[in-house]
Amino acid sequence: MHDARIAAWPVPFFFGGRTCLDFVNTVNSRSRPATKDYLSDYAALLGWSGQVDLFDAPSLARLRTLAEADRRGAEASHVRAIRFRETLFALFRSVIEGCDPPEGGLEELSRLAGEARQRQRLAREPAGFAWNWDECRLDLDAPLHAVALCAEAMLTGDDLGRLKACPGPDGCGWLFFDETKNASRRWCSMDHCGGTAKARRHAARIREKRA
Repeated sequence: MHDARIAAWPVPFFFGGRTCLDFVNTVNSRSRPATKDYLSDYAALLGWSGQVDLFDAPSLARLRTLAEADRRGAEASHVRAIRFRETLFALFRSVIEGCDPPEGGLEELSRLAGEARQRQRLAREPAGFAWNWDECRLDLDAPLHAVALCAEAMLTGDDLGRLKACPGPDGCGWLFFDETKNASRRWCSMDHCGGTAKARRHAARIREKRA
């Protein structure tokens, strides 16, 4: 169970299918001006990190302790996190739209992914080998590092034709990885935007019949 202080800033939905996409989706809309930012401060960033299991409980506790001891450092890390979130959004949108990546986007991602590897160690596990976080080397930018590794893995190992955006104007613009068998998913979720769009179309047909 996550620490109550970490779990106090919930993001209501996780439709991305990849942690890096859920990170980008931490505002309530991408197709319209956002009215809610779920990563309002560093504590919220840790809350989200706990929700998506970026780190185990001892590592989250260490990050919380670091943040409490260095509030200015935590504020600066939060600013970097929001900037990186928007960099990733622009980078992923360029993939979806088939255009060149934004200037500096790949460089920032590469830098953070490299920093992340410096904070991990290769360990033997029952099923083979795996990279694990070296808890004593985690710093306030650890959430950015973990997201960077996820984004790197997706960009280099996944079928990027399945990277999509929930379509506006009815959809929220959130990004998601379509893992349906025939790649037919259109909405972030039928219960979220898909159902709303369907209801709007139904209401419009009724109005046309009445007219």
